Amino acid sequence: MSKIWTPGQTDWERGVQEIEPSSRTRQLPDGRVMSESRLTLSPEWIEEMWQGYRCARCLERQVEAYPERCRATWCGFPIKAEQRKQLEQDFVGEHPGLVSGFDIDREVEYLHRTHFKKRPMMSVPKEI
Repeated sequence: MSKIWTPGQTDWERGVQEIEPSSRTRQLPDGRVMSESRLTLSPEWIEEMWQGYRCARCLERQVEAYPERCRATWCGFPIKAEQRKQLEQDFVGEHPGLVSGFDIDREVEYLHRTHFKKRPMMSVPKEI
């Protein structure tokens, strides 16, 4: 029996996990205003952006950390001069990941102890 070939995930599909509409806008250098989308990125891509190996504007992978400009011809974002400022602006209000070493069993036990109320599985009608 032959198998149907299906392509694997691209770098973009592994890095961008979700795209949602947003109310934020950004003014482009030529004066146009562009609507932004809210992207959920993989932790690896976020780390690459903070280390300067991925452009914060177009998400293109860079050969070296913090080059003068993005290597993508359509972008040209000044990574060395503005990447940190752009990331600090873009990640405002983002939630940090889970704290490592967090004891989830202890938290579940605490929630059960403080918020759980036993309820009967069935109710008896008053006519009986």
